[in-house]
Amino acid sequence: MKLRGRFTLWFALAALVPIALAAVVTRYVVARSYRREYERTRIAAEQALRREVERAGAQIEDAVGPDALGSTDLELIGRFTLSWRAHGDYVEAQRWVREQGSRMVGGLMPDVVFLTDDHDEVLAALHYPALMGESDARPRQWATRSKGQAFYDRVLVKHGDRPEKLLVVEAARAVRADGHQLYIAAGRAVGPSLFDVVRRSGRIDARVVDAGGEVLVPPAEPGFEHMLAGAPIRIPLPGVDGAPVAWIELAVTDEGLDQLLLEVTLVSGVLAAVAVLLTVLLGIAVARRMTRDLDRLVEGAQAAARGELEHRVPVTAADEVGAVAAAFNLMMEDLKDAKERLVIAERIAAWQEIARRLAHEIKNPLTPIQMAMDTLRKTWRKQHPQFAEVLEESTATVLEEADRLKRIVAEFSEFARMPKPTFGPCDVGEIVGAALSLYQGAAPVEAKLEDGLPAIEADRGQVNQVLLNLLENARDAIAQRRGGEGSGGGGGEGGGGGGDGGGGRIVVSTRRGDAGDRIELVVEDNGPGVPPEAKDRLFAPYFTTKHGKGGTGLGLAIVHRIVGDHGGRVVVQDVPTGGARFVVEFPIRQGQPLLASRM
Repeated sequence: MKLRGRFTLWFALAALVPIALAAVVTRYVVARSYRREYERTRIAAEQALRREVERAGAQIEDAVGPDALGSTDLELIGRFTLSWRAHGDYVEAQRWVREQGSRMVGGLMPDVVFLTDDHDEVLAALHYPALMGESDARPRQWATRSKGQAFYDRVLVKHGDRPEKLLVVEAARAVRADGHQLYIAAGRAVGPSLFDVVRRSGRIDARVVDAGGEVLVPPAEPGFEHMLAGAPIRIPLPGVDGAPVAWIELAVTDEGLDQLLLEVTLVSGVLAAVAVLLTVLLGIAVARRMTRDLDRLVEGAQAAARGELEHRVPVTAADEVGAVAAAFNLMMEDLKDAKERLVIAERIAAWQEIARRLAHEIKNPLTPIQMAMDTLRKTWRKQHPQFAEVLEESTATVLEEADRLKRIVAEFSEFARMPKPTFGPCDVGEIVGAALSLYQGAAPVEAKLEDGLPAIEADRGQVNQVLLNLLENARDAIAQRRGGEGSGGGGGEGGGGGGDGGGGRIVVSTRRGDAGDRIELVVEDNGPGVPPEAKDRLFAPYFTTKHGKGGTGLGLAIVHRIVGDHGGRVVVQDVPTGGARFVVEFPIRQGQPLLASRM
């Protein structure tokens, strides 16, 4: 990943991590606060409902108390006894209660009213008139067991033409009137209104069930079963003997927590997305500014690798990157000055070396010419009878050495006037095939050409000359191997380590470089190899190891110059089994610097 991408990624992480931590902490704090509030709500709802149950019981206890229905002076009991006294007839008083009782207790609005005498005869049953005159011991038993305390029971109540068994909160007591023992019981049906004090729509609701799970009082809203999933609070409703006859199931749902946490998560997600977007944009802007200067430094380094020492990196800031750019520009100035001095020094040294070697090469033929002319002169002075033979021999020597001088001058002229390359698309494999066809039967040459190689931008004629010079060098080397001589090749290979006496072999191969930006041309032989002391001077003009064998020392120098003009490289390597390997690298595109490789 490039530096710009890493900058952007780190900026995004720098924003995302705190938001994620804040979201987790917020969820935890909100959940804990909600749980606490939930528990407080449960406790408060339970306490409020218990108080409401107690209040309902207290109200019904008051309803049958001595100041209400249980009074012998007021309302039901009092009017009954007055009627009894007025008419002097129990049956007539009972009839009066049937006719007037409902009106008298209407203000208290009980749902159940029982009035029985000491013989358990029902004197009044306003909730179920059909019971009047019947025998029913329940009011007496209730009054005896409950001792005036409220209790719960299921009582048959007639609504219109349909009787219905309702859960009722009741109270009963015994009343003494005019020597008669009367029992009065009153009750109010338990309905959903009991839960109004705690009910909250969708959050808190309640119902009443009996021991078998039958719903006696349904909840106010649907979905109560789902609310019960949170462990309902059960409040017992005691019967006349104290044992529960039903239970209130109070449900407080915590569904709001899930919704709240979902909202917190969504808000955190939106904030995270917005923050990441903003930081990514900021990161891109910052990274672009920083990497722009770094990209310029990279371009400058590549220009330096290509030898473009005139290139300068713009200094746009006074920060560390700007300091590096300024230092780079100073380095390029120093390199330019050093290169100019080096070029001048190398040019002087090269021409000195060329002059020395050229003088040496010219001096060698001059010696036999001088000796031939001296011999001819002496023979002429002495009028030697074999003068004609000496003349023929001497002129032959002079002409031979003159031809050698002409060849030296021609090669030097060719090297000195080598034209600049004319670049165009070249198929290296095609060039190799054409060159090897010239050596069919003349040398054991094997080709190993990689398929699908791209064309390079090069001078076809000069690339062909490079290959021919290397092939000539290799052919001379394997000739020395077969002959057991010391050295071979136009200015290069030879002089060290002989072969195994086997046949010579030349292998020419092409391949794509490991960096993918170059084509490699490899010429390998199994000759005697290149002596270590000769490798440093192998490509110098007029350096040769084939003294006296026709070598001028310009073959590999020409190879080196052509490859350099193409922006490539040439190196010589030892072959583990013996011999030398010349690796030539040509860039696929001109102007493309060749950096490090594994060749």
